[in-house]
Amino acid sequence: MSEETTIFIKRGPLIIKKVIIKKGGRAIGEYIFVKKGLFESEAEYDIEEDVLYYLQLCWLGRCTIWFEGEPDRNPPRQLLEKAKRVFTELAYFSHAAVAVSKLLASYSSRSSPISTSDLSHRPMIY
Repeated sequence: MSEETTIFIKRGPLIIKKVIIKKGGRAIGEYIFVKKGLFESEAEYDIEEDVLYYLQLCWLGRCTIWFEGEPDRNPPRQLLEKAKRVFTELAYFSHAAVAVSKLLASYSSRSSPISTSDLSHRPMIY
């Protein structure tokens, strides 16, 4: 196996590093690191199996780690919103970013305080 850095951007408070993991000359995985101000993230993605193995999101020095699609603690809403914005932009050139975006969208919809089956948030019609 070999690793090949395909993108490295360092511009002011922004750092983006994308590494492709190859086996036999074929891309089998992707690692992406992002740091933007107080936000920092790492993700590892298996291209062959279409699986996001690891996701870590950090904000203000506190980190949340996702294993098997679930976080180890409830992430702050600000962290989720920041991560969604960042990974939506990175999805243009990263399979890992697409997988992270999908995971965060799924998590946000499941952790919403208002369920679509909960009718208490709808106005009463008489």
